Amino acid sequence: MLVTAPASGLSVTGPANGLIVTAPASGLSVTGPANGLVVTAPAAGLSVTPPTGGLLITSAGLSVVSALATTDVTEAKTGIVDIAGSPSNPYVVLGVAQYSFGLVNQSTSEPNAQAAAKLQVSPDAINWFDNSSVVTLSPGSADCLVASVFLKYARVYYSAVNAASSVDLTIFFQGQTS
Repeated sequence: MLVTAPASGLSVTGPANGLIVTAPASGLSVTGPANGLVVTAPAAGLSVTPPTGGLLITSAGLSVVSALATTDVTEAKTGIVDIAGSPSNPYVVLGVAQYSFGLVNQSTSEPNAQAAAKLQVSPDAINWFDNSSVVTLSPGSADCLVASVFLKYARVYYSAVNAASSVDLTIFFQGQTS
């Protein structure tokens, strides 16, 4: 089938539940005019579902920008009195181009409720290596830990500085793909 658009452009309006175009086994070819092909997405967004074998886009001048994926996880650790320390949940950071851990000491009732924390990384989630120096957070303060080396897993190892003062610590794991 050959569809030739008029000079003013071709408009295809799909039904309310969407327009489905099924390509033949030999492939679907869309050739834009010399001045370019314009696709205007509806306000709700444009969705392209690639086939299981992947989607190949070729063009001498087409810039393909991948979507930015983000991760944002929050852990609340309350009533920490252990000065020996405990690990946060481990996070798999493969495929995460940039990540960091934000730390906030939420303690308000005890002025000496300091928290200590450090970043740890691991190749196997068994053997953990310190990847930062220990940071001390006073009540109401915040800090950030960023890895200087890359291994598959990352976590925060945290503790109370004084066992007599209960600490409430919030740990934020935030990352993004490139």
